[in-house]
Amino acid sequence: MINGTLDRDLITNPEMWNLLLRLSPTEMHLVAYSIVEDNSLIYRRFPIDSNSGSYLRALEEVIYDNPMILSDFRRVYCVIQTSTQVVAPSDYTSETDRELLLSASHPDFKGSVLTDTTGTRNAIIISGIENDLSAFLHRTFHNVIISSHLSPLCRFFAMKAGKSNSMKMLVNLRDTSLDVIIMQGGNLMLANTFSFSNPMDAVYYILACRNRIGLDPHNDELILAGDTTVREKVLPVLRTYLARVIPAIFPPQMFKFGKDAMIAPFDLIITPICE
Repeated sequence: MINGTLDRDLITNPEMWNLLLRLSPTEMHLVAYSIVEDNSLIYRRFPIDSNSGSYLRALEEVIYDNPMILSDFRRVYCVIQTSTQVVAPSDYTSETDRELLLSASHPDFKGSVLTDTTGTRNAIIISGIENDLSAFLHRTFHNVIISSHLSPLCRFFAMKAGKSNSMKMLVNLRDTSLDVIIMQGGNLMLANTFSFSNPMDAVYYILACRNRIGLDPHNDELILAGDTTVREKVLPVLRTYLARVIPAIFPPQMFKFGKDAMIAPFDLIITPICE
């Protein structure tokens, strides 16, 4: 991971580079790599301190203080970690219906609506982004692709789970939250995010979701991805309840760009390979 300011001269030929950004309420993760050069990957994690003003102003300062981010990249992906989202049937094709569904689920939200595919035949993810944040991202990055944090996980898991009739569960861990994805036979059964303060609470949410959907503790897989520290704490506990708990296989096509790919957020690093 490179420390210090990200200046433009860190990379040459940015038109051959991809930029990946992940925005949460408290930080921005950045990955940049050349699509033609191995071991080129740059990973950074920036705090976003909005206590003294607006979130957008704090984000702007981070980006403008690191001029490399403003290079003319080949492609820009932006993953938004948001609680303003809902999983909906894929036949919600009307934009008006999607807006109404998101409004019913989150009546205080007044921003723009995003619709993401899940790689499954039965579900989409509808999420919200603040109008000023959306305008800033599109103004700053002319070719940006914006998605909610759950959608790349769903698409990646759909690629790996295939059409098997057995139920499979993917859990993506962070230091204070986790994502749960359950699929069966090419259909999305559950996709949700839970916050926790203690890793044992993460274990509770995982087991509760499995129980709710009816996964078999002996046969149905649990695949763990994400934060290594949290994973090491929950793994032995989960294995006392479940027979098949396995680590997610890191995508080799991203590892070749640089070893720091393994410490970047999992939902961010998989985004380019499952768009």
